Amino acid sequence: MTSHIVVHARRFVFGGASGLLAFASYKSQSDPVHIFWDLDHTILCSISPIPDNQDSEGNSDIPKQNNNSSKCPVAPSNLVSLLLPPPPKLHHFDQIDDDFPYDDKTLAPNTRTYFRPGALLALKLCNMFGTIHVYTAAQETYTNNILNELKNSYYRIVFQEVLHRDQFPLIVSEGKDLNVVGDRYNLHRSILFDDRTSNFRPQNYENGIAVVPFAPERVQKILDGSWIVYLEELMEMSRLVSIAFWSSTHLSGDVRRVVAWVRRGWKDSTE
Repeated sequence: MTSHIVVHARRFVFGGASGLLAFASYKSQSDPVHIFWDLDHTILCSISPIPDNQDSEGNSDIPKQNNNSSKCPVAPSNLVSLLLPPPPKLHHFDQIDDDFPYDDKTLAPNTRTYFRPGALLALKLCNMFGTIHVYTAAQETYTNNILNELKNSYYRIVFQEVLHRDQFPLIVSEGKDLNVVGDRYNLHRSILFDDRTSNFRPQNYENGIAVVPFAPERVQKILDGSWIVYLEELMEMSRLVSIAFWSSTHLSGDVRRVVAWVRRGWKDSTE
């Protein structure tokens, strides 16, 4: 009797999952969800100037050993990092960010850009059941550097729309208005992931999902070998992919219902 129940339960679970994936595939072709991604502190973190104490070798994110580290007491919170090998290396690259001083003769990079753990895979997954775009307050040159890195990465990530402050200067003062793309994408199928909630003002916060900032101190903790921070960042990207997938398959067809539910849960957790 028990074995029959288990068999039927498995069939129900696998059948439901297959049906959901099939529905998501259908929606991605007939009425895709449009996912607008912020860049800085959402899927990446740029540090300028490039710190001297960090390895400059391409995509080698493990810092050099400090010979004086043995003289410092080990905090209990760091015991896990000592017992385990360091977290996987962060994907990064060096570039020129012309918002900061740089040598226009040597054109030596002045900025190191680190991608959030799981960010590249998250973008690839979202592009499978939706359409991904970039919406950033950064300038065009900086944005293009990042787009080229993503395009040439293992996942070959390409965005459909790229919106930056050189095109829309009001982003900086008034937030990110999804109506700037005209009638190409309906608001009920558009969602914005951003670490700054003030950017959600143009749509009265109805289309925006707040992202936990991927700040420089988080990068440094990962470089110092913190598995806890690394896993927290992976969980955040997993959360965003789940929200995007749910938005794609929600029976109402309106992503704003998903956003409202997520916002209610976020408010409850912070009270």
